[in-house]
Order: sequence, then C-alpha cells, then structure tokens
Amino acid sequence: MRSSVIRIKDKMTDFGNIYEGECPYLYAITACPHCTFAAQNKDFQSIRPGGEPKIMEATKQIKASGKKKPDIFMLGHLSPEVSIKRHELAIAFMKLRAYYDSGTLPNLYLHIVWLFRMIGEHEKEKAAMALAAKAYEEYLAKGYDMPEHLGEPGILYLIGELHRRQGLNKESRRFYERALASKEIRSFPKIADMARDMMLVAKAQMEKNGPEPAEA
Repeated sequence: MRSSVIRIKDKMTDFGNIYEGECPYLYAITACPHCTFAAQNKDFQSIRPGGEPKIMEATKQIKASGKKKPDIFMLGHLSPEVSIKRHELAIAFMKLRAYYDSGTLPNLYLHIVWLFRMIGEHEKEKAAMALAAKAYEEYLAKGYDMPEHLGEPGILYLIGELHRRQGLNKESRRFYERALASKEIRSFPKIADMARDMMLVAKAQMEKNGPEPAEA
C-alpha cells in the first residue's frame, strides 16, 4: 500500500491502529504464489536460499504436492481472514529459519490479534493475545535490544495490556508496575501515563468481576 493513502482514525491501548479505508495490516505479509514462501515484505530481501535448507525443503514439498494453492496466495484485495492465514504461514516459515529477528514473531502474533478484532472473533482474538503475550515475555527474558519507540517499559506495558484484555487483571497490573519501575521509564512519559491509566482500569475490572480463577 502507498503510505499516502493510509489514514489513522484512532489508536487502541495495545498499540493497534484503527484506519479509515483500507487497513495496512491486511498486506503486511507477502505469500509468493511461485515458491509458496510467506514473510513480512521487508524480509524477502534478507532470505538467502543457500542458508535456509529447511525453508527450501518445505517449499519444495508444498509445490510437489500438486494440490491447488489456497486463496492465501491470491493477488489483489485481501480479506482479514486471508491475511490471518498469511500471518500464520509466515510464522510457520519463520520457525524454520536459520536466523530471524527475535522481535518479529511476537509482532506477527500481535497483528493476528488486531485482525481477529477487526472481524469480531473475540475468542480467537483472546487466544492470539495469549500467544503474543508469551512471545513478548520470551523476547524480553532473552535480553534483546528493545524497539527504540517502546523500550523496555513499552514492551512490559504491552504484555500487561494483552493480559488485561484477556481478563487477567491481576497479572496485567504486575506488568504495568514493572513498566513503571523500569529504569528507562523517564524516557517514555507517554508509556508511563498509559500504564497508570490502565492500572486503574484493571483495578476497576477486578472490583467489578471479583476474584479471578486460580491458575492450574
């Protein structure tokens, strides 16, 4: 999509955008109809076939199966449902790669969260939130460099927000508190304000809903 046609209407508390007109999340993944490989558009530039034997074998098997290619390889306008399938295929291929940016996997899960939200699939959205939160926690635990626009506080806040939207308010408040206690928080005043605001929302939800069920 051309950047000139993208219009942001509103922003969500888990950093997703609501767009006027066409949504760029629909086109974040390219699924090649020739080789069947799927990835973020920018990732195609970094793929070197000689260094990705598992990917090459997977695409070879898909092509050799002789089955008709599903609609995820279509060109032109995409629906949220097709885009979700493309994201899932991109995640499957990413897990086969010899190396990939560790922050990409949780971002893809987060895209799936927003896409399910677009079509009102709330239970599937919650399931995707759980996967995204887990992926972001693993990313954080491995101590990789955090995105410059979010830093550690932003990732901690986002994990908390994904928990809150699943109804896990107690767990969400733990991550909001960690975000506010981060040594970097002074560099991210907007994140600090969001964490404080959502802590109050989570507290209100806890008071309204009563005790959360104990974890298994």
